[in-house]
Amino acid sequence: MTGTGTIQNIMDNGLKANEKKRIWFAGIYYILAVLLYVFNMFIEAVRPGLFATVFMFGVLAELIIRKRLTFKEFADRLVAAYFLYNALSVIWLLKGGLPVSVYEQEFIVSLLPVIFYFVGRSCNKNENERFLKNFIYAVLILGILGIALQIAMPQFYIDYSYKLSFVSKADAETCRVRMDSVVGSTVLGFISVAAMLTSIPFIMAGSAEDNKNEEQTGKDETEYRRLRIFGISALLINMIVAFMSNQRSAMVVAILVLIYINYLLFFVYRLIDKKYFIAELIVVALIFTGLCIVSMDTVMKIYYRLVSLPDAVGERSEQWVAAVNNMYSTWLGNGLGANGHRALGIEGTHVIADGGLVKMYCEQGVFGFSMFIYLVILSFKKGIKEIKEYCVELGIIAVSILSSVGSNILAFQLTTPIFWYAVGRIFADSPKEDKGSLKDEGNV
Repeated sequence: MTGTGTIQNIMDNGLKANEKKRIWFAGIYYILAVLLYVFNMFIEAVRPGLFATVFMFGVLAELIIRKRLTFKEFADRLVAAYFLYNALSVIWLLKGGLPVSVYEQEFIVSLLPVIFYFVGRSCNKNENERFLKNFIYAVLILGILGIALQIAMPQFYIDYSYKLSFVSKADAETCRVRMDSVVGSTVLGFISVAAMLTSIPFIMAGSAEDNKNEEQTGKDETEYRRLRIFGISALLINMIVAFMSNQRSAMVVAILVLIYINYLLFFVYRLIDKKYFIAELIVVALIFTGLCIVSMDTVMKIYYRLVSLPDAVGERSEQWVAAVNNMYSTWLGNGLGANGHRALGIEGTHVIADGGLVKMYCEQGVFGFSMFIYLVILSFKKGIKEIKEYCVELGIIAVSILSSVGSNILAFQLTTPIFWYAVGRIFADSPKEDKGSLKDEGNV
């Protein structure tokens, strides 16, 4: 009995030690950040950007304390080089005549979130599941709150939207043109689509062979059913929110995500017999027909927004060309923040209002932009090769790049972290190595 007790004590101590090494703060970043934006609607003194920055430094501190910063793989070193290059770009930004304040503000929203690469890179299966679930919860808070505000449209919310320049006129009719929630339609549209993608593993809960062993996972069929309901509900709600945001890029990528999810379910994982694919198409056609009968104005509104996308790209191309032709250095770029909204009003700048990829090229030059593109290519190469393991991450990276053609998606504190987290997950150790269960660890 003594020997058995000693062995059990050693095992328990080992589990406690492993639990101490698990990241916690990074897993709830999105919930904390979203709650700050909600509080800011009622309490003006709350500064979401400032506190979100503090949270990110907390994530960095946790990574260091837990010894989660790793540079053993080429991708890790490439990310570190990309971060260092952009950090040093303040040198030529100042030489170009821009103030350091432009750099500081852009550093916080577009460069500091790179640390989430190391969060994704070092997360085990359980921590990843927890992170994705909390991300979905955070986006659902924004989406459901946004829908409620769209319906009620209280005066304090109208004033809040006007103060933050979400709308140009402080009236309900203008506020209802697109749904902003408390973060703006651009951010809301993108993270809603990202949440559609993160719902995939919950929709497929219990379907993979290695998840069907109840002794390994600690989950039974009832829990799997609950996770599937959660995933399907999250997918549908976030799809509605993406369209209600009235952002062209969000609507386009939302449609692409729906096609992608069907491709995964019917052709990659083969979870559903292909004969039901035809049935699904019929149901979609019936829903579309019903929507046309009930509210043709809504259908036409979405249609006109979608078909105007090529014109929007054409209108912005002149702005992009002007910015590229006036770069401080083609090889080094203008420096972090030089072409973003934070440089607006500074003489001699060419601010790129919409077009994240061109903005990145102008700020980072050939050297920095090449590092970013090469990292994305490596991510796609590894992700496509193992699509069953990395379908979620592939989708998030793809919609981030697509959305960045016409929007500065990778320059917000709520949108950039999920992109870098997805990149990190693709280069993480194989999820097959960890068969643990959230049920054993407890939810955050």
